[in-house]
Formats: sequence, structure tokens, C-alpha cells
Amino acid sequence: MVWQSPKFPSRNFWYAWNILNFGISQLFDWRVSGREHIPTRGPLLVASNHIALLDPPYVGASLTREACFVAKKELFAFAPLGAFISSFNSIPIRRGGWDSGAIRSVRRKLEQGWPVIMFPEGTRSRIGDFLPAKPGVGMMARQCRVPVVPAYIEGTNRDLPTLLAKRRPLISAFGPAMPVEEVCRYPDNKRGYQELSLAIMDRIKAVRDSL
Repeated sequence: MVWQSPKFPSRNFWYAWNILNFGISQLFDWRVSGREHIPTRGPLLVASNHIALLDPPYVGASLTREACFVAKKELFAFAPLGAFISSFNSIPIRRGGWDSGAIRSVRRKLEQGWPVIMFPEGTRSRIGDFLPAKPGVGMMARQCRVPVVPAYIEGTNRDLPTLLAKRRPLISAFGPAMPVEEVCRYPDNKRGYQELSLAIMDRIKAVRDSL
């Protein structure tokens, strides 16, 4: 039987998504809101704050459809780990510089209609607040002309005993998408990309403030 699922093209991803959703909901005080803002089809960027190494699979589990992830290239250096995360649509990216190969891979996925998860801050925040946005997410949104769904996550950086005791919640919240029309109001240049990334970060902050 041929596997057919409009939201989950990969059977393995569908299995992993269900296991993660069941495990997280059973073990932790998991609070998810705003899933209705996630388009059911078509390309989009999901832009989230970044606080822990496990954020990419956590955001992926919080979505309602299969997605691609942008992950730091160092994670792929250990071959078994690299093969494993690649099987779940991870795209390696070199931090701290221009990575044309990663940009082409993200653009290709968007052209194929995939959601792509990105973190505008570029790295994990260790200060308990947001880091300044980098222009990458704005560039991808503007050049590929795709909507952007802001996501706010909380709790993935807490210690496991606290989470298991359910003293503090795990939070995933999504806000209304920034439509393509608004994305395209920003200039298609370096300054425009930075301004768009800042606007996207403001939307992530607005999701947090709405909780």
C-alpha cells in the first residue's frame, strides 16, 4: 500500500510526530495554542524563538503538518546523528557566515510547498530574553514570497525534574501568519531583510505577550 497523507508525506515523520505528541502530552504540562493559524497546505516559514537544543523537534511536534528544520552544521559531524536528523528533513547550515548551499536547500523546500522552521535569533538565547534578529529569516521570506507564522516556545530549557513534576509548563503558541502581501512590502535588499526579520521578532514577542 502506498503511503498517502497530505499533511505528512513521510510515514516515518508521521510515526515520530505521533510518538512525540503522545509522550510530551503525557509526561509534561504541555500547553499548545494557536494551531489554527498554521496553513494546512502550501509553503511557509515558521519563525520561533530559540532557547534549547531540542527546540527544532519540539516545534515540529507542535505543528500540525510535516516540516523541515534548519540545524547547525556541527550536529551533522557525527555520521549516525547526521543521518538520523537528515531523515527528519533537517537542513545543515553553517553559522556565522553566508551559507549558499543551505539557502538553496531552504528555497528548494519552500518551492516544493514545505513548511520550514527557522530561528530568527540564529542561536540559543541564554539570557532569558530574546536576542537580536538576524536577517536570514527575512531574506528567505522576502525572496521566496511566503507567509510567516510566528511561534513562541517556553520551557524547553528547564531541567527535566521540574518538567516531569509539572511545576512549570511547556508552552507552544502560534500567532496569525504574516501574509505574503505584508512580507513583500519590505524592500528586496539587505536593509529590507533586516527590517522584516525585526518585524517577525516583534510578532513572536506579541504571541508571548498574548499568553
